[in-house]
Amino acid sequence: MPAAPRIARIALDRPLDRLFDYLIPDALSLAPGQRVRVPFGRGTTIGLVVAMASTSEVPSGRLRALLESPEAEPLLGPRLLELLQFGARYYHHPLGEALLGALPPAVRHGDPLPALTPETLWRKTPEGARALADGDARGRRQQAVLRALGNGHGAAALDRATLAAATGLQLAPRELHALAQRGWLEATTPDPEQPPPPNISDHRLTPDQRAAIDALASGTSAPLLLEGVTGSGKTEVYLQMAERVLAHGHAALFLIPEIALTPQLSARIQQRFPGQVALLHSGLAEGERLRAWEAARRGQRRIVVGTRSALFTPLPDLGLIIVDEEHDSAFKQQDGFRYNARDLAIKRGQLEQAAVVLGSATPTLETLHAATTGRYGHARLTTRPDGTHPPTVETVDTRVHTPDEGLTAPLLDAMQQTLAAGHQCFLLLNRRGFARVLACDACGWVAECPDCDARLTIHAHNPRAVCHLCGHHGPRPERCPECGEPLAQRGLGTQRLEQALARHFPGIPLIRLDRDSIRHKGALEEALDRIRRLNAAIVVGTQMLAKGHDFPQVGLVGVIDVDQGLFSVDLRATENTLQLIVQAAGRAGRGSGGGRVLLQTGHPDHPLIRGLNAADYPAMVAPLLAEREAAGMPPHGHLALVRVEAGDAETTRRHAERIATHLRDTATEGLRVLGPAPAPRHRVNRRFREQILLQSTRRNPLHESLARARHAWQADDLPRGTRIAIDIDPVSLA
Repeated sequence: MPAAPRIARIALDRPLDRLFDYLIPDALSLAPGQRVRVPFGRGTTIGLVVAMASTSEVPSGRLRALLESPEAEPLLGPRLLELLQFGARYYHHPLGEALLGALPPAVRHGDPLPALTPETLWRKTPEGARALADGDARGRRQQAVLRALGNGHGAAALDRATLAAATGLQLAPRELHALAQRGWLEATTPDPEQPPPPNISDHRLTPDQRAAIDALASGTSAPLLLEGVTGSGKTEVYLQMAERVLAHGHAALFLIPEIALTPQLSARIQQRFPGQVALLHSGLAEGERLRAWEAARRGQRRIVVGTRSALFTPLPDLGLIIVDEEHDSAFKQQDGFRYNARDLAIKRGQLEQAAVVLGSATPTLETLHAATTGRYGHARLTTRPDGTHPPTVETVDTRVHTPDEGLTAPLLDAMQQTLAAGHQCFLLLNRRGFARVLACDACGWVAECPDCDARLTIHAHNPRAVCHLCGHHGPRPERCPECGEPLAQRGLGTQRLEQALARHFPGIPLIRLDRDSIRHKGALEEALDRIRRLNAAIVVGTQMLAKGHDFPQVGLVGVIDVDQGLFSVDLRATENTLQLIVQAAGRAGRGSGGGRVLLQTGHPDHPLIRGLNAADYPAMVAPLLAEREAAGMPPHGHLALVRVEAGDAETTRRHAERIATHLRDTATEGLRVLGPAPAPRHRVNRRFREQILLQSTRRNPLHESLARARHAWQADDLPRGTRIAIDIDPVSLA
């Protein structure tokens, strides 16, 4: 009897809910998780083996043979493969896109895996430390490299890529060799089998920090919420947790919302564990990213630090996953495979029996509820190691003190006092640009984006008006096209606030920190370094000011306008507003001079404003949790959004109605189907959007109904350009 054909079931990077069957050549040995090249259509493509079979629904005469496997072993192990299959099911996304999307771009394109050679590590010599202290190192690049390499017992030995990330500079090998020739650096080549030991920490742990580390060592399988007031030393807890895990031969994964906005944390991890850290994020060149990924997969780098996609890095013997700033919405992918890296990190921890730590001063209501009800462990850091306390939040009533270009008299007085004492002032305004609206006071005409339901924003020194939704640039008229009257620039952005501050405080160093001011590579690191080196100075910026930076000279934080978030239709707007206030407040009072926080608001009697207490976040958000429970909203219920997009409004509305009707007709008990309704931004980039909200007290009915509806609409012949997307556990309803 002839042997049964060997068949591989292959996932391809296609938006299809199916696997493709291929014959395995006799000379080839395959396993699930292995990369293969297969014929597809008139060409070839890269796929991933998901399963093996002896039979296929495709007639044997039509089965094609796969061509090759670039490697002799799987790239994704069984646990990681299981995680991605779970993610594709949970988020109702095609499996092939989820699996291939977990690989670095170069691997998806079929590039060979790189050969790895040990990286040279660079350490600062005593002569280099003296050159930095005495001013002999005069070049900005020299100073940046020497500062990044630390001092004393914590002196780091870093490779060139890590140094580049820590300094924000593109460093050529010849630059480092030149510093070594001057005697300021020394080079070593580590043995891959014997990585350098962690650098010694001279931090003295607080009782809360020690209790948090012991909580991880207790052996419980539940995720641990590490809730700590801003400045309470969560990073040191992370590092010592990782140190314990590495000492037992395991690997650690640090997930960070945005590496570009958290250079201090990534630099501290690299400096503590020289030669053992792989950085993974979209800002890396393809080859650099591939080398870091391969070093982690082979176990040569036992710590991975990266953004949400780093969650899918294959790491042998994974023992610890840390999700820093777990509340940050950047962990949720907003298009394509709409997964939440925080939630899948918890699932990966379960599958690989790795500890999971969720860290934040302002955890999401879902995470906080899970911790307070006992589903998660809960460790709290209530004090700062330096003995300082989070400042209280004072309000300035803008109904009494009318702002002049965003600045009230009490805020200006407080700034004057802070600067006179030699401290810094941080002003937070979460709107970039110069003016939000270009309008005619005579006839009411407003400059609007021709492609979106949005108004055009004005930027200083830019002759064109810009849409922040789709990127449209249009001429900026001086006079109204309707009546010919001069146009007025209304609303406040960071650029306009910067100009106003320059008039009020001439001669005071002024730094603006927003997306417009840090466009070129290294600009953020340069700005942060300048802030650290200045005493009396003013820093104005968007929410990136609140992203975990540690500046001991900050004596005052002013929050210019948060009222919009208190009355938004979006489910999480108020929660996000409170998180932003607490995170911003945490920048103040970290030094010996103490600190103040002034919040300008037209609603000082709002219950949530009255309850502001940066030192007790759970008490602050207790009213929000009560509201959510009454409404059956997360964490007391489950949500999903179905979004329909098309090039014209009628097509969008018609298909959204059909989907909503099908969902209602097939809904199981406990599922509510709300809508369809136009999305808050109905038209974006010439496409119209309708959405349907599904609400349920239990997960299963929601997922079952969605699966049936998705199967039905995939069988429909949708008009060209019509797209339907599912967003499970949405972080925004807008």
